[in-house]
Amino acid sequence: MAETKRRYNPQPNRPQDKKKKMDKVLNGLIGVVVLLILVVATMIILGDKSDDKDTAKETDKMQQEKPVIKQPAEEEEDESDEPEEPTDTEDNDEENDNVDDSNVDDSTSTEEDTESNNSVDQTQTDSNTSTDNNSNSSEDKTNSSTAKKEDSDDPIVKEVIKDSNWKPTATAQKESGAQHNSSYDSNSTDWKEKVATLASTTGLNEDEMIVWYLKNGGSPDTAIGTVSSKDKKDKYRVYMKWVKNKGWKPTKMEVLNTLPNTN
Repeated sequence: MAETKRRYNPQPNRPQDKKKKMDKVLNGLIGVVVLLILVVATMIILGDKSDDKDTAKETDKMQQEKPVIKQPAEEEEDESDEPEEPTDTEDNDEENDNVDDSNVDDSTSTEEDTESNNSVDQTQTDSNTSTDNNSNSSEDKTNSSTAKKEDSDDPIVKEVIKDSNWKPTATAQKESGAQHNSSYDSNSTDWKEKVATLASTTGLNEDEMIVWYLKNGGSPDTAIGTVSSKDKKDKYRVYMKWVKNKGWKPTKMEVLNTLPNTN
């Protein structure tokens, strides 16, 4: 009996071995499950990105290939815009209107051409009249019945003219003393009145007259001016004196052959 009790009995250790095996199996299964979860999650993420790209590409392609569909309203407007075929009566009316318009245009064009020609003729007439008036005015000054002509020893002087009919040029100046204050400033009133005296004596228009020089005649009450027409055909030298409270009065005019040296 004693020997029987001492015999080795391994049965008590079997449950522990089985538990260890089960733990290993569970741990392996858990690792597999975790690995599967990671794989599935990765596939889902990559699949979403790929789907988004494919969707974007398909959307762009659809937009590019999307056909333009004409709406019914536009078609109706296009149909309504088509001109109706005119009847024979309308054709005749339009032809008559075109003929009338053509006649009116021709008439208007003829009137405008006539007015233009009249304007050109009038301008030429006015220009010729102005030139003739200036020439006649100059001739009247030198051929006046009261004018006296004299010869001169000066080679540049053609003739000397004096006229008892010459009057002082009206002045706006007020005398402030016994002696006249003569001015040679081109902006002064006295200068402008001297130029007016030169123009009225020679018969030249101030706008068409060249003042070559205007200087003192030897005293504050005298002055000498040389002028010519713009084409230099008419050349004069005028002597003048101041008349108290009346203005500058010409005393002698020389008709010149050539312009003197103004230096």
